[in-house]
Amino acid sequence: MVRNLVGRLFRVLHEGQRGRTPGRPGNSSLTTIGAEFRSGSDDSTMIRLETPRLTLMALTVQQMRWQRDSFARLEQALGLAASGQRLEEELRPIVSRAISHMRRRPYHARWHCQWAAVLKEERRIVGSLAFKGPPDRDNAVEIGYGFDSFYHNRGLATEAVGEMVRWALDEEGVEAVIAETANMNVASMRVLQKVGFVITSATQRYLYWRISS
Repeated sequence: MVRNLVGRLFRVLHEGQRGRTPGRPGNSSLTTIGAEFRSGSDDSTMIRLETPRLTLMALTVQQMRWQRDSFARLEQALGLAASGQRLEEELRPIVSRAISHMRRRPYHARWHCQWAAVLKEERRIVGSLAFKGPPDRDNAVEIGYGFDSFYHNRGLATEAVGEMVRWALDEEGVEAVIAETANMNVASMRVLQKVGFVITSATQRYLYWRISS
């Protein structure tokens, strides 16, 4: 489960920003446990968002290390059900780069870290989300996401992406959230449409989406 969903997410996140207009996501409760990531700390303060069915956790530097090196330790630290999964070897350098960004620029850590989507009723990580970096010159941040196929068609991705978008648009310096999808990825397109994204441009392979505050 973890291997597939994280793999899909990272492939989306690290293809690079290609493209870059409006709607508004629905409301759900927001809890921020300290808004800052402290410089040089392995126990950086975590941001936690709550939706009716999900808890979205911004992973800290230490938690990202566990994600990379011992997924069971991450699940144990978060008090979650064990999945028996581990991160693929090819994805570990990507997590390492994210950790490096978080440590060098702790004030931007929330834009580099992984966010774990935890299904409350099962206490299990069922998806992962992330931003590609801090706001760009257009005051936009790009989101990527992936959910385990077993949990598809339940509206969980829409719930999670909608809350992440709402949170991001409330952050200082953010005026829009953008995303890209392969033009054959109907499921991902539906998620973005339900949240309120609109298509701004397209190529033979990709569609580019945007939602503004």
